[in-house]
Amino acid sequence: MPNFNDKKSKFNTQRTCGVWLIYIGFIIIFSALVGDHLLLQPFILGIGYFIGFLSIFILPFVNQKLAFGKNTKFQDRMDNLSTVLNVLLCTACGIIIGFDDLRLFWLSIFIAVGIHFFGFYFSQGKMIILLGMLTIINGVIGILLISVPFIFFALIDGILKLLIGLKMITIKRTINVSSGDSSSKHI
Repeated sequence: MPNFNDKKSKFNTQRTCGVWLIYIGFIIIFSALVGDHLLLQPFILGIGYFIGFLSIFILPFVNQKLAFGKNTKFQDRMDNLSTVLNVLLCTACGIIIGFDDLRLFWLSIFIAVGIHFFGFYFSQGKMIILLGMLTIINGVIGILLISVPFIFFALIDGILKLLIGLKMITIKRTINVSSGDSSSKHI
């Protein structure tokens, strides 16, 4: 019987992140559908974000079930820096743009969120870079095409997160067979 040794996974928490993206994608879509004159309903977005963050990242159940292991200290540091960057960028959107033009404000928030995804590359891999690029492009196009209703771009943002999240949640772990065979197997 061959001896299986786990290959040190570079992105141990991709599936947990996938659950988060699916969840937040639904929250964005729902918030946009009931947003009315606010475009995105901030109460639903805020409470939904808090509940999801608590249940997916803080409480251990989801991560214990889906993660292949713990992130490295470097990955955790980059995740924390990316989160701080997101808070700073979103705060800057509120200060610089203000709330008089909610369309510009929310589309700028989409761009800020897209930018912060790039720092998660170190813990989540290439899929998060793709999500960051698509989110930024969606926000920029929304700013340029003012005749297209905001809800169109909000739905695209939520759907992008859903699709990338679904892809990330289906990732399988690669292990090496240590019996001299250099091929990898998925479990």
